[in-house]
Order: sequence, then C-alpha cells, then structure tokens
Amino acid sequence: MTSEIQIHLFGSLQRSRTSISETVFRMPLDAPTPLPEILARGRIPEDRVQLVMVNHRAVPRNTRIRPGDRVALFPPEYAIFADWKDLRG
Repeated sequence: MTSEIQIHLFGSLQRSRTSISETVFRMPLDAPTPLPEILARGRIPEDRVQLVMVNHRAVPRNTRIRPGDRVALFPPEYAIFADWKDLRG
C-alpha cells in the first residue's frame, strides 16, 4: 500500500510549481526519504526554501521525511523566529 505526504507551500514557493495552482499537494512516499530528494521530486528549488516544518515543528535540512508527514515550506520573505534561526537554509 502506497502512503503519501502533504506538502504545503507558502509565499513565492506557491508559484515555483507552475503545473499546480493549489497551495497544498500530495506526493506518494513509501519509505523515509531525505528532504532534498523530496524537494527535487516536487520540482521545488531548494535555494528558495528558508524554513522547513514537519508536522508543525521546524526541522534541519538533513531530515528524513516519512510517509504520512505534513511538510510546510517557507520562502525567504517569511520572518524567522529566534528559536528557528539555526534551522534556516
């Protein structure tokens, strides 16, 4: 059985995927996968992602995304809170 993840795009990242107009899309995922691979599969420019949150928590870039996760991606124009400064790209 194939699982999936939800990817929520904010700000200018919503325009980075020209094939969709919605701010949330789903991606099939069967096993834990490194975040950079998720970004590449989703055609999301890694250099445009300032902050990644998985299941409502800020995470580092080397995080492995698991089936069922909710991933939120924020571009540079979003403010970063002090406790997230070590997690920005």
